Amino acid sequence: MKRFKKSIILATFLGLSLISSAISDYRALLVGDDKGNVTKVENGNAIRPLASITKVMTSILVLEKVKSGELSLNDRLFISDTAAAIPYGIKLVAGNTYTVRDLLKATIIRSSNNAAYALGEYLGNGDIWKFTGMMNAKAREMGLTSLRFCSPHGLPPSYTGSCMDEGNARDLYKLAMYTLNFPEYLKISRLANDTMDSGMIALKSTNALLGKVSGVDGLKTGYHNAAGSNIILTAIRGGKRVIVVILGSQKAANRNALGEQEINSYFNGGNSTVERMDSGIKPVPLKIVSRDELIGVITIDGLKYGLFSADDVTSTEDRSKPTLSYKISLKDKVEKKDLGKVVGTFIATGNNNREYTGAIILKELSK
Repeated sequence: MKRFKKSIILATFLGLSLISSAISDYRALLVGDDKGNVTKVENGNAIRPLASITKVMTSILVLEKVKSGELSLNDRLFISDTAAAIPYGIKLVAGNTYTVRDLLKATIIRSSNNAAYALGEYLGNGDIWKFTGMMNAKAREMGLTSLRFCSPHGLPPSYTGSCMDEGNARDLYKLAMYTLNFPEYLKISRLANDTMDSGMIALKSTNALLGKVSGVDGLKTGYHNAAGSNIILTAIRGGKRVIVVILGSQKAANRNALGEQEINSYFNGGNSTVERMDSGIKPVPLKIVSRDELIGVITIDGLKYGLFSADDVTSTEDRSKPTLSYKISLKDKVEKKDLGKVVGTFIATGNNNREYTGAIILKELSK
């Protein structure tokens, strides 16, 4: 009986050792909050293949265009023969159009390579190499010097004929912090299951921790043979957010087990900051009021004229555009001879209780 108990204990110990060994097979790990306070880092400077984590930058460039008003989530994009032929993911039909929102969902939830390519192709005006140049320019602008992008999706050189998308855990952590500036990203990445194309295409997330580990709402997985299993995780509990970057696990199951362990350990306390990492990234200005946006109407000599915003009014403190109400202040006498000139100011008060000010220019109303 004693020998039997010892056998059980030994088997349990060996089993735990094997599990521990399995989840320790990663090549890089970083854990920190959303403010740059790093609590754990291992091989943070090691350059590793990114695989589909590449799609985070693709999504950011799209969402920046949406935030600036240059692109709408409801805009429909044409699918080229090249984009439709990209493997691994959902089926997109060449010649069809899909909304930007649906292509983002396919990119972030399902990690569909053709959707990421279609988005990149559009932003690059049909030139995918121009788009990867935009990706790299953005990385340089953000000070993420280890990141090198060669594709919009992260497929390896054996497929693309180009270089390897790569970077280190430190820069991916900073990239993750920046991504949190875009609420639409988390609205998508938190979905374990969804649909696109009016419900015609089902999307199942590649992030197995959604719905399994409390608070997990993103961010992106990645895998190919050279990269191993990568993931950037984020979770929020009690108003506190953690970011976990794992690169190079041998199996997705090992990566997921480690991610769950690190998230629970972080929220269970006992973590102290080992490094303060300033993202060095300036927030993207959100356009609150557009140049030439109609603010009001004035009647001069029986004719109506428009009061327009003279310039763009932007904010780096807002993540979404508020609903606005306007208070207009004009000079004592506004006359027809003032057309094209600044004739006053406005204060736009948002439903977020913030105020935004701008100059008013007098123009004729479009007929």
